[in-house]
Amino acid sequence: MKNHRAIQPLKPIILKSAGMLAMASALLTMPMFLVSYQLEGRHDDTALAIHLALQGIGTVIFVALALTFRSLLVRNCSFKKADPVILALIILNLIYAITSTASLLIPQGEEQLGPILITLVILLGIAQIGLGLRLFALEQDLGGFKRPYIWLNIITGVCLASVLLIAVGVIASAVADVMLGTIFFQEARRIGNFHETDIQV
Repeated sequence: MKNHRAIQPLKPIILKSAGMLAMASALLTMPMFLVSYQLEGRHDDTALAIHLALQGIGTVIFVALALTFRSLLVRNCSFKKADPVILALIILNLIYAITSTASLLIPQGEEQLGPILITLVILLGIAQIGLGLRLFALEQDLGGFKRPYIWLNIITGVCLASVLLIAVGVIASAVADVMLGTIFFQEARRIGNFHETDIQV
């Protein structure tokens, strides 16, 4: 008979690091969006380098936060229903990053790949809505932030899927990152207090 080790919750140091990353993401979201918007239509080397850097930074941050949130749900909350949606969001973000990069590097790439990028944004919006809906089944309250975080995900998704309200979706996403960071910090504090109590006993 095989011995299965109990799944250990995320360590406070990981949760605190993820919390700081989420807060940094919230602070950078709007400036990065505005810079990208101002660089639209420019094809010089400087604009290209900035575009690629922003795309890379944004993708790395999103994937890191998504994976940490997934681990929080699975390891700390024993909740796996959101796994497929989180995986879909990660894959769609990576495909978007690759396609966006190709559109910048290939001659006339923006015209050829533009419709694909719009389709990917719509799919990302739908997946974001799906994540919010899946989280309704989560029993834990995430320190009182579950429902606000759910609705921010749904609002972000609706705005992205509409395409016309992407700017509003970016703002909602930044607020959601602040909330996610707070969730990470609170969970780190809860686990730390739990271990201190356990040691004293």
